[in-house]
Amino acid sequence: MKVHRGLSWHTLRRYSLILFFVIIYTSTWGQRGSLSGNIRFEDGEPAISAIIQIKELQKNAISNLDGNFAISDLPYGKYLLEISSLESENKLVELEINKAKSDVSIRMKRAVMNLSEVVISANSVKREIETKGFAVNVIETQKTAIQSVQTNELLDRSAGVRVRQDGGLGSRINYNINGLSGEAIKIFIDGIPASNYGASFSLNSIPPSLIERIEIYKGVVPAYLAEDALGGAINIVLKQRRTKSLSSSYSLGSFNTHKWDMSGSYRWNKGLTVDGSAFYNYSDNSYEVWGDDIYFVNYQGAITESKGKKVKRFHDGYESAGAKLSLGFTDVNWADRLLLGVVLSQDYKEVQNGITMRTVYGDRHTRRNSAVLTLKYQKDEFLTERLSLTLDAAHSYLERQVIDTVGIMYDWAGPIKNPDGSYVRYNSGAEIGSAKTMAVNGDNTNSLRFNLSYKINEGHTFYGNYLYNDFRRNASDSFQPLALQRLKNIRDLQKNIISFSYENLAFSGKLRSSIFYKHYFQKVSSHEPFLEDEQYRVKTNEKSIDYGGYGLSISYSLFRGLYILGSAEKALRLPNADEMFGNLADNLLPPSPGLDPEKSFNANLGFNYALSKGSHNFILHSSVYYRDTRGMIREAIRSGSFVYSQFENLEDVLTRGLDAEINYSFRDKLRFRFNVSKFDVLFNTKYDARGNPYQFYRMQIRNEPSFKFSGNISYSHKDIFKRGSATTLYYNTTYVEGFLRNWSNVGSSNLSRIPTQYPMDVGMAYTFPAKKVVLSLDVKNFFDKQIYDNFGLQKPGRSFNAKLSYFIL
Repeated sequence: MKVHRGLSWHTLRRYSLILFFVIIYTSTWGQRGSLSGNIRFEDGEPAISAIIQIKELQKNAISNLDGNFAISDLPYGKYLLEISSLESENKLVELEINKAKSDVSIRMKRAVMNLSEVVISANSVKREIETKGFAVNVIETQKTAIQSVQTNELLDRSAGVRVRQDGGLGSRINYNINGLSGEAIKIFIDGIPASNYGASFSLNSIPPSLIERIEIYKGVVPAYLAEDALGGAINIVLKQRRTKSLSSSYSLGSFNTHKWDMSGSYRWNKGLTVDGSAFYNYSDNSYEVWGDDIYFVNYQGAITESKGKKVKRFHDGYESAGAKLSLGFTDVNWADRLLLGVVLSQDYKEVQNGITMRTVYGDRHTRRNSAVLTLKYQKDEFLTERLSLTLDAAHSYLERQVIDTVGIMYDWAGPIKNPDGSYVRYNSGAEIGSAKTMAVNGDNTNSLRFNLSYKINEGHTFYGNYLYNDFRRNASDSFQPLALQRLKNIRDLQKNIISFSYENLAFSGKLRSSIFYKHYFQKVSSHEPFLEDEQYRVKTNEKSIDYGGYGLSISYSLFRGLYILGSAEKALRLPNADEMFGNLADNLLPPSPGLDPEKSFNANLGFNYALSKGSHNFILHSSVYYRDTRGMIREAIRSGSFVYSQFENLEDVLTRGLDAEINYSFRDKLRFRFNVSKFDVLFNTKYDARGNPYQFYRMQIRNEPSFKFSGNISYSHKDIFKRGSATTLYYNTTYVEGFLRNWSNVGSSNLSRIPTQYPMDVGMAYTFPAKKVVLSLDVKNFFDKQIYDNFGLQKPGRSFNAKLSYFIL
């Protein structure tokens, strides 16, 4: 099968030329220049990592190891330059840009600056990203890294984002952004697809203390990420430490939960840099569950309802560990960064239930191991001062094993026993399927991402991006018949994505616009053994996809602090390996080779407004969005099964809605955030291929919440217990309106409603006077409410957590 649809050359040429000449014309209305400079202390030492801002233009830079910085694309005029650093007093410098290149040399007076002032200054990085035209939220982790909180919890508090989780620590995660979910949402770590690293080095395991910021793109995704994201993307930017540092943290929580991490770096004078981090997570996940899906079964199969009785999860343990080490050179003449890296990780996960809680297991478990080799090269002014190059390459090997060899029957009271005390067993000898299994999937992935940018002048920049991803899975199982093991069982998936974009600045920097084109190529093949006429044979499936997409983004500053933002694209999302080939470790059926790619038209329109009045700071942003998706790939419970799920193509799905968020802060004392999201995800195909009307037409698709709000507030006060200390109290809440597990017009026997839920968390953090040690205490789900998610799977109740962070260097 070959899918070939793209933008016609005539249409592309017509619209591109119109926009190109309009941009060229408007960009000549103002002259622009660049500013470079050097910042040193009075003793001559360079000021490293100083933050330089021109607030009138929302422009900023950070000084490098030599104290140098540069800011480009500045309209001619007079400005006030503000410099801040942890090691100096703030300084204001008046300057005038009246030529193509301007230079400045600045001397700073050493002093100890309040960390909060630097955090506020650094927020301009967040501001710059959020005003480029894309619908994007940026989460910065400086304040939350000291709390006993997971990265996924931070994401779940953001506007338009819902993190769908099957249970406690280590359980399967699904991300929903404004109604689109699954693989329509792409996850990146430093701009590299997170799938390259394997499940044991992911958002589920990386602690916030290792993260600089999280970028959440809702809908249209920047071309430089060079992936087939359809509904949005999450980019985790890890901390890039350029000088010596060392820190560690440990947290202890309910359900025998332990989490530890450590990170450090060191750079020698000639640029040699080593950077490393490690983490360890463990939990029994032995929280209580109750409700209609909980019942008990005797040896004859008779069912007894639980009638609200609470039972503990007894086979849901999780353990993961990982380490990341990079070695290379930073900030040298021939490279901004050249780093060779290795990432090693592993995890162990017990499987308590099937896709719903009606099926209970007691021995089935999975193991994962991954090893990743990485190479990163980055250089601004590559060969010429206008050309920049970024190259990322990786080879990864992920081994994933499912172990199911005992075959004892379980219910929520534990193993089911016969009257003589022996265990009731499945005839197959396994809890799932027709035979025991120790199935191993060995996934080899090679990837390459190549980004080039060329700045014609201060107002015009071209970008070229290429992503290559080659995936091969070898499947084996020692419990299969020997004749079957000898046959080739290989699944291959190769993906190539090429994108080009052009960015323009006009009207003295008020208008920022970008147009882009992406082309997608995918080739899928599988060799799958099967039994026919008492002989094992191999079935070969092949499919290729060739498709083009395009889009644009616009940002316009009406006046200081207020930006109007808009973006639209025609996009494609290619089926991934697990969707095509299955994944028994996550209760997914094996192959669905008939899946087609998703195609969608996405549009966003919104605004971002920031206002500062003395010590009061407000940021308000909101957007409305529209998605018309054809062939949406969705996970669904297999018909008649409480064990497996599988992926399916829906036909036409219409998504529309809005989200809004307000942030307020007063000095470094009071912070408040509130956001709300409302969206409809409607099955939008009226007739099937035979002309028969669909009974689901214009209904909310199953297992999908449609209304959510979230809020948190924190208050900090200094010197409460001891001079130089700081105490912070915080409160978080999330409200998710109830939704149906199945289609609303399916028979009443299947009409199961996931109830409305609104858990609340409280906590406090105490920073000791030397600012080296921070102790935090948290209570999550304070009122012990029932929290459900995917297909009615219950998440943890009330838990208590303590975390100790130590900043050694």
